[in-house]
Amino acid sequence: MTTSPPTFLTSLTATEREALLGAGHVRRWGSGEVLFHEGDGAGSALVIVDGLVKIRKRGPDGDELILSLCGPGDLLGEVGVVQGATRSADAVALQRVEAISVAVGELRALLARQPQLALALLELVARRLRIADQRRLEFAAAESLPRVTSRLLELAERFGESGPDGSVAVEMPISQEELASWAAASRESTARALRTLRELGLIETRRRRIVVRDVEGLRAHGSGL
Repeated sequence: MTTSPPTFLTSLTATEREALLGAGHVRRWGSGEVLFHEGDGAGSALVIVDGLVKIRKRGPDGDELILSLCGPGDLLGEVGVVQGATRSADAVALQRVEAISVAVGELRALLARQPQLALALLELVARRLRIADQRRLEFAAAESLPRVTSRLLELAERFGESGPDGSVAVEMPISQEELASWAAASRESTARALRTLRELGLIETRRRRIVVRDVEGLRAHGSGL
């Protein structure tokens, strides 16, 4: 199992984390509550302390499209800090969520005082742009199986727990339907992809839980190999 990718918060020094968290106040949401809606004014940024959040948009027909999942250490609303733009998507709590809300004005003043914090924010924006480019290429070139596999790998890397046998267990924060939306696949093709991965011995599925038995084998399918 590879090391979990860094979050915005873990990329900071202890001093920078203390300054950032100290500049805001605690807010909490219950499962299913909306942290913010697309089109809302971006008056603050949120640093997730606990819980998971899905970032989504609605299609013209009302269907949900999941753009990403965010967890502890992630920063939401970074574009508003830079541009003062409105929210570009909805953020919905998948479970109880606690976050530090930092007003944009306070955060901008903090960035001016601490250039390294500003650099970390720039690196976050660049990383998310790279991920968006990778997703566009993936959706254009890949079939459903590699897309579903890539999302499972992301879940394992971000939220999984490694076992002594090299397996990785993930308590699924989303339903199969939401997984399909995140992978830009139909529910039927997502179910087929999961069945194929089970038959290959790469994963085991239980209710709201997936165990990745062969991480490298799964990675090969995620790469379309």
